Amino acid sequence: MEKIMEAPHIYLVEELELRVSIEAVEYKRKLNDFWLENTFDPHYFKRFMEGPLLSEFVQTIYKRTQHLNNNEINKYLTVSLSQFKTHNPALRFEALKEQYYKDYWYPNPEPDHHSKMSEYETKYFTHVFKWYEKHFHLFEEATKQALDDFKKGYLGSFADFSLQNNLQPKQKLKTNLTVKEIAYLFRALHDEGIIESRQKTDLFNFIAENFSSKQKEDISANSIKNAFDTPDFNAVDFWQEKFTHFMQKAKKDKEK
Repeated sequence: MEKIMEAPHIYLVEELELRVSIEAVEYKRKLNDFWLENTFDPHYFKRFMEGPLLSEFVQTIYKRTQHLNNNEINKYLTVSLSQFKTHNPALRFEALKEQYYKDYWYPNPEPDHHSKMSEYETKYFTHVFKWYEKHFHLFEEATKQALDDFKKGYLGSFADFSLQNNLQPKQKLKTNLTVKEIAYLFRALHDEGIIESRQKTDLFNFIAENFSSKQKEDISANSIKNAFDTPDFNAVDFWQEKFTHFMQKAKKDKEK
């Protein structure tokens, strides 16, 4: 949400609405300006909402509260949380549509009222809004978690300490596995209930932050997510062979 100018009277859901509107405009312009290279992806905003935007939203919470005192943090998070009721998507369709129309024509004034948007534009906006509405609860859960963290003392008094820890370079675990092999391993562990995470995004971020590949591949939360959601056949074959070997070794160890 760094694309939105910081303002103390703007709370989280208002900022979230602006961010969604900006992304909708940018994706639309990308399709219009580079139509030979890009085709409309009906699941783009699904991935955007539950991946990059959610991660960005969580980071924004901590950035916005980093330099506030405890009273200000409490007010900021409490008011922001209340906005999930006052700014629920069911009540905000027209307001968001108007915001999108303004952002689309910026820096020029809108040629007419947003209610006169073309059928095509209205259909596109409704598509974006549908995904926003479906994922709205994820952002509410993240805000509740932040407020709980504050009440437990993880924000506020400990903010400077946390910031110093975050500034220290983190040693990653090096592995010979490819991104696709790492993703499938964690998918298997997750599906078996061996590891748990409230949201898959947390798992993707954990892997990206703690593992590096000697294969010189870029391990990012997005690359892990893509390989996690759509397993690579070669990675499946690789782990099928490894799991068979593990099973044989476990059998031998048991017979000792």
